[in-house]
Amino acid sequence: MFWRHRKVLRDRAAGLVFDWRKGHGSARRFIIAGIVAASCWGALLAYVQIREPEAGELVDKQIHLTLVDLDDDQNRWLADLIDRETLFHRRWDVSDPSIIESASEAALALHSPRTYEATLREITLPTPVVSLANLPGMEPEILPAPQQVDSVIFASPPVNWWVDVRAIDGPEGIEPFSFPWPKSIGEKGLSEGEIWTVLLAVDWNGEVVINEPTIQSDNARTSVILAKYRELEFEALSKKAPLRWWKLEARVVNRPLAE
Repeated sequence: MFWRHRKVLRDRAAGLVFDWRKGHGSARRFIIAGIVAASCWGALLAYVQIREPEAGELVDKQIHLTLVDLDDDQNRWLADLIDRETLFHRRWDVSDPSIIESASEAALALHSPRTYEATLREITLPTPVVSLANLPGMEPEILPAPQQVDSVIFASPPVNWWVDVRAIDGPEGIEPFSFPWPKSIGEKGLSEGEIWTVLLAVDWNGEVVINEPTIQSDNARTSVILAKYRELEFEALSKKAPLRWWKLEARVVNRPLAE
């Protein structure tokens, strides 16, 4: 150990604070640690027994098959029990179609289907032929002429056509609104409840680029609806984005004027 002590002294003379060499002195600590570790492992191996699992005995799988002649009178009760209590008691080899055909023919022969045969029967009119007759005292020449009825015309307020518009599909941005029907176009052909469904597409600048009805029509009423949609103002986006699509529904309503 003298050479190791010299190296330690040399390290200290070089200015090293920590003793980087292996500790010097008695090796009793290492010996005691080895004895304790060996004792622990010895006790563990002495008291812990490791054994492999033993394989269980194989179960002898056997079945007992008994052949019974069901056609024998002594076993007739067993055949009746099979018919009442079991399913598919009559099995056959489905790979052989002739067996199925013979079974079908036997069932049809035992219970033949009834066929309907139509027969024609002549129906004759009763003789003598019955003629129509009026009730006594109700002949046309006896009854008085009907009285004149005055038609009544009910007064109603004049129509006031408006168009209610709402978005039935699409993003937010179009609130429901209404506008009166233009008098310049005229009210000919208008009816309450008439509906126009229009597809409307707006670009990122807020401009209407597509304004088409789902059902094509070239009448003046459709042109009024499309022209009103082109007047709508939409908010422009900060950057380019896909088209914004709406499906708008316009419905004609009558709002009578208050007297």
